[in-house]
Amino acid sequence: MHSHRDRHWRWAAVVAVAASSLLASTLTAHAGAADPADASVTQQNPSWGTALPPAGAPSSMAYNLIVEDNDSGYTPRAGECAKEVHARYWTYGPDGKVYPTWHPARDASGCTFGHEHGDDPRGSELFSTAGWPAFGYTSEVLMESTPEGSHRHEDHVGHKVISANNVNVIQGDNGTSFFPPQGATIAVCDVLLKFHQGTHSSDAFTNNVHELIYNNRCQINSTGQVSEARFTALIPSGRPGGFSSTDCPGPGFGERFTNVGTATPPDSPSDTRSIGRLITDPSCVQAIRDGLTHFEPITGGMVPFDTNDLHEFWFSDVSVSGSGLNFNIAPLFYVLQPSRYYDPAAPNRIGRQVDLCYTGLRGAFCDQVRQITQQTGQTVTWDDPRSPFKGSLREFRPGTFTLSNSGPTTVYTDAYGRNVSATPFTGSIKQYFSGNSGSPMYVRGVTRDWAANPADNIHSPN
Repeated sequence: MHSHRDRHWRWAAVVAVAASSLLASTLTAHAGAADPADASVTQQNPSWGTALPPAGAPSSMAYNLIVEDNDSGYTPRAGECAKEVHARYWTYGPDGKVYPTWHPARDASGCTFGHEHGDDPRGSELFSTAGWPAFGYTSEVLMESTPEGSHRHEDHVGHKVISANNVNVIQGDNGTSFFPPQGATIAVCDVLLKFHQGTHSSDAFTNNVHELIYNNRCQINSTGQVSEARFTALIPSGRPGGFSSTDCPGPGFGERFTNVGTATPPDSPSDTRSIGRLITDPSCVQAIRDGLTHFEPITGGMVPFDTNDLHEFWFSDVSVSGSGLNFNIAPLFYVLQPSRYYDPAAPNRIGRQVDLCYTGLRGAFCDQVRQITQQTGQTVTWDDPRSPFKGSLREFRPGTFTLSNSGPTTVYTDAYGRNVSATPFTGSIKQYFSGNSGSPMYVRGVTRDWAANPADNIHSPN
């Protein structure tokens, strides 16, 4: 059986191979709101986690989802925090509406929510500027400026935050190696971002646009120059209507595209520069059953596929240009143990990885499941807190970062980060870009298991 530490090593190695196959305003204000320097003022909620919004405060669709009975919102189980407790974690968005925001896995009272949203943004060096992330703000802008058929609302539990301070950018690093290469540190960056990545539902089988709230500030060592981006948009990860193949069974990443159906919205933009969303399907399950092998970068040899390979990679490549601005990011969002895989024969096309454990599938995760059943006589279901398949073991890489701006630091885009304008327009989001990063930099992020504490009682949906 592989140890937990072994899984981390193997996981990071796979990420390195995936990257080699490719060779933000986060909360910036909407038109009419305060300047970026004042974003922390407009975003603050002094009663965060302790009180509901003031009576009469306008609420967003995202907030309505968590206070109403909705599958995309928050439905507590017996013993979990009440809906009212969950609804106390809110913030004002750039448009003055109430939005859900980050909360801990456990309330101060001791009750748990059953899901997690990643890192506490208050630990970021950028929090004083960015403030609380307003989950679902881009969807609200899209809803107010497009016909109903072009709307996109994402579920609550999929919003994930990453905070990484003082990240060293190494000269020559392009993300393809297991560890950063040996070399000089050319810049130091702080990153605070929020990305929506749900790995329990069928949403990502067809839907390629997901909300990114991105804050990045880098200082170039040789010059002391600071470049800063605060960018919010629904960004595409690959093509709409389907997804691409992982490395299991291979031979490469993203070599096969599976058409599933119509995306939401149907006019979602396409990302063709990256290899997009790579999601496991039955061919990987069969490869594990057949004992097929693949190259393991850490050992330098061939090893059998197992449940560690039922993973997902979400790549994206986003550019914003115009008015003297050239901004590009190419992030990677990786999940080692999603609760789902794509199974066209299953209801809603959702196969549950934990169910595979009871068919003899090889791997440490399934060994853990079978051991629980052997000891308790109980079957571990897909939404059981004891299941290791809960989408909490993730790596977020901000990835490639390029910024040059000779124009105004404040520009406006639509909800997809397109149609750059120096002045606000209907359906625009205010963005902030400052400085010049020079040549492209590769910013490495963090690898964590956000359900590592059993007391948090995390379970799918997560």
